[in-house]
Amino acid sequence: MFLNRYYDSYLLYTIMRRPRHMKKTKKVLILLLSVSISALFGCATEPKILAPIDANAPSTDATLTLTGQWLIDDKGELIIDPQPSGLTVWQDQLVMIADASANDTQVKRLHFINPVNAQRKTLSPIYKISPDLTQSCFNQYLLSKPDLEALVKDPTNPNGFITVTEDASTLGKLTEACQVAFRDTYSTDYPTVLVRLHWDGTQLSVTGVRAVQFPQNAQIGNSPNDGVEGLSIDGNKLFIALEKDANYRARIFSTVLDEGFWRDHRFVAVKDEDFSIPELNQPGTRFVPHPINGTDIFEYNGSKWLLAAARNDNQLWLIDIAKQRPTKIVNLRFMAPTQLGHQPSAMDCPSSTLMDNASLEGVAVANGSVYLVNDPWKRNYWKNIQCESTRSAYAEHMNGLLFTTTVAELFRHARDMGAK
Repeated sequence: MFLNRYYDSYLLYTIMRRPRHMKKTKKVLILLLSVSISALFGCATEPKILAPIDANAPSTDATLTLTGQWLIDDKGELIIDPQPSGLTVWQDQLVMIADASANDTQVKRLHFINPVNAQRKTLSPIYKISPDLTQSCFNQYLLSKPDLEALVKDPTNPNGFITVTEDASTLGKLTEACQVAFRDTYSTDYPTVLVRLHWDGTQLSVTGVRAVQFPQNAQIGNSPNDGVEGLSIDGNKLFIALEKDANYRARIFSTVLDEGFWRDHRFVAVKDEDFSIPELNQPGTRFVPHPINGTDIFEYNGSKWLLAAARNDNQLWLIDIAKQRPTKIVNLRFMAPTQLGHQPSAMDCPSSTLMDNASLEGVAVANGSVYLVNDPWKRNYWKNIQCESTRSAYAEHMNGLLFTTTVAELFRHARDMGAK
């Protein structure tokens, strides 16, 4: 700015010293110079007006960072090895279920969690089989230590829930008659079984079972531990998310929960939804699974979206169930607090540390809030230890974390599938 002023002053002096025969030219130049100087000083003092910030605009940070809360019991202590495998919202509470790898005290129960502080308010008793199902082919497995995955509210029963079995390859036994009746699963030898639960506030009961039959040409494969891990509901339509098929691809199927659904004891044939699911394997590289491990459905800006947790990729996938909009991907990273429950804060550690692995398995959406819970991967969970104060959470208790965000935040961080 100083050099500009010096140059303008020198130019004005030079013009004033020119001969008389250039008088008219001199007047014109002085006028132009005056306008130039006015404009220069006007720009220098005029305040810069910034565009308003749109809270719903896409974020410039491509990764959404979430800080979790440790799952604690009613006394504020870490829950021992809960292995959360499903999550839903019921009466302003989160409801969680555990898989077969959990501590024996956690399985075949429902865990009712406060969504604000991740504290378990109620732990149901172990379920009982309804007298109506005493002749069911699947009682033996359900009364052992079943691998229950996913949880969703039953749309026909305000106090009901639906879960699903996964890996029954070790504990599941079928009589000869049951083997014949449920032979054509077109997937695993022991069928995937939808399980209906009823909670009356005191007792948890199994009130319905249906074995799933996949389409014969779906190429599901026989991978007992890579089965159904996500259930979600739209009206009376049940969406069933498979971790991976024989080609390492996640898949989503569906069926309709009509009035006689639970009275029918035959196979329920499910339909392939053929959703647009991210294909993350690159051509020419070794195929590895990119599974779906939890789902829920919600409405946003006039469209219904299926939210899927892709645990191996630290991503959430947003799938338009009307198939009108492109599937969106949200990249995640997870932070865990170094303070455990009601214990004192660690003096030699930051308040939270970045997790090496989280492994999401539970997804629930309600009133614009998104709740996510992880299922600790026992073989790798110790890799999260960065402070000695958290060793018990990772290595001993195998405790899970509740992460919370909003639907709006997901869309701010989302990118269309295929976009770079």
